[in-house]
Amino acid sequence: MHPFQTLLKWLLLLSGIFLVSAFAAMFLPRAWMATAHQWLGLGEFPDTPITFYLTRSTSLLYGVHGVITFVVGVTLKHHWRMVPVLGWLHVFMGISIFVIDLLAAMPTYWIAAEGLPVAGLGAMILYLFKRADFSDPQNGLNDETSSV
Repeated sequence: MHPFQTLLKWLLLLSGIFLVSAFAAMFLPRAWMATAHQWLGLGEFPDTPITFYLTRSTSLLYGVHGVITFVVGVTLKHHWRMVPVLGWLHVFMGISIFVIDLLAAMPTYWIAAEGLPVAGLGAMILYLFKRADFSDPQNGLNDETSSV
């Protein structure tokens, strides 16, 4: 495997594992969510149905995204064409989250720790993908031998 393919694979696997951990937040009791909300300096946690729907469904979506990212990393030789899609989606998502955080007047630490790292991850994925040699027939990654 090309060295940049190996780095790309590990980046996808580690980010996938990190994102899958969001599944746990789906099951947090309301009291724990409220405590975490206050501990983060976000004030009183709104006790409304939409708040719990959005927190749990967002955790679910992050977890699903993590599974997809992890699977692409594990099966990189078969799904290498998905890598730039994941990279550009990360860039788009990161920039979008950054803007949303600004518009929502989230704390500075939150703004710095959320959207920009996601966009940076996307940029790293795209950089490694561009440097990896996916046309090398020895890797089984050329158009004739790969299936998508």
